Amino acid sequence: MSKLNEFCRTLGQYAEKHCGCEYEISASSGDSFEVKVLEGEIISYSVNDYTSVSFKVKKNGKMGYSSTTALEEDGIPALVSAALENASINENPDEQFIFKGAESYPHPKVYGEELDGITAEEKIEIAKKLEIKAKQADPRIKKVEESEVVSGSGTVVIRNSHGLDLSETSNFIYAVVVPIAEEEGNMNSGIGICGGFDRAAIDVDKAVADGVKEAVDFCGAGSMKSSAQRVIFRNSAFCDMISTFSGIFSSENAQKGLSLLAGREGEKIAAECVSFTDDSTLDFAFGSRSFDSEGVPGQRTEVVENGVLKTLLYNLKTANKAGVKSTGNASGGGVSVTNFSLRPGEPTLGELCEKAGEGFIITEVSGLHAGANAMTGDFSLMAKGYRFENGGKDKKPVKGVTVSGNFYELLKNVEEVGCDVYVNMFGRAVSSPSVLLSAPMSIAGE
Repeated sequence: MSKLNEFCRTLGQYAEKHCGCEYEISASSGDSFEVKVLEGEIISYSVNDYTSVSFKVKKNGKMGYSSTTALEEDGIPALVSAALENASINENPDEQFIFKGAESYPHPKVYGEELDGITAEEKIEIAKKLEIKAKQADPRIKKVEESEVVSGSGTVVIRNSHGLDLSETSNFIYAVVVPIAEEEGNMNSGIGICGGFDRAAIDVDKAVADGVKEAVDFCGAGSMKSSAQRVIFRNSAFCDMISTFSGIFSSENAQKGLSLLAGREGEKIAAECVSFTDDSTLDFAFGSRSFDSEGVPGQRTEVVENGVLKTLLYNLKTANKAGVKSTGNASGGGVSVTNFSLRPGEPTLGELCEKAGEGFIITEVSGLHAGANAMTGDFSLMAKGYRFENGGKDKKPVKGVTVSGNFYELLKNVEEVGCDVYVNMFGRAVSSPSVLLSAPMSIAGE
């Protein structure tokens, strides 16, 4: 038995004797590794361990919380006492719940045993190899701003007074390379990423090729005249848009008046070709898990189907308010997506260009924190991409422009969804193909 599991079991035994009410233990522990290389030398190296235990009680209908980072049995009485005291002064009127468990749970594969065999020395060599190969890939690559490998593993435990006893261990690895290209005094960076749950996922050659191509392609890019353009969001750019606005599908935000989708379940909110799923049961996906932070089983949820909002995403509290069941999306006391995906279509990116004839491919948006209003859906973002004509046969790289619009309207204006799925490995686990919009968008340039 691990030290974390042993501590949780001892805490549970003490709580049974001294609480006299419902209780829940939620704990996590793990480790992380990170190495960064510059000019063949290690500039940053860290190996960290973490542990966190949260304890909550439900007494007289009120919830009380306490937490610790020390797995010391001597601290258990104080941990329990603090939670009971906090429950006595809690004035939150919302009904809170401690989950009684489910008949069955999914068991997605979230631990890659092969990663256990990758040593720290190998990870350092991967980071060095990314830098070396990026410099060798094209003479215009003058330096590599970042070459990094990150890995980690962790265990989550949930136990409560209803006999719930859950535990799950997961791990991951990813690598990033950021080459800098220079041509005729113009400089531009690109980014290449690879990662997953086994050695094959660290595809150094592909990460380098992606990063170098982006750096070189936009090295001589200029602006363009302000105009309304047919727009294609490339998969990675649309991933960023979905991730930024994914909160509109949260029932918590809807109930707080922070989403315009409140009360609209069953309505058509997007084009017919738009379908979103949230699925925590996928094998070897970054957002997968057997259970959420409340112990509710993970599941696949059809959020939007053929343009119709089928459901928002719920935890126990928000589901109770709405008179529905939790979708297993509790996260850190709130509601969050797990593996949130736009269902792909059949066309390639090239075929989307052919259909549009001419327009603008957005390959990257920036300023998402400051330039996007997650409640109203309005955005005004710096962007770069390609101005294309003749069905994509003629392309010109463009940067330094601003794209403006509204995410709710954007969903309604999706004309066709591509097949080239991109998976975001950072932050929220979101995946998306490229999309072609039916209505022109405002592109502000010169």
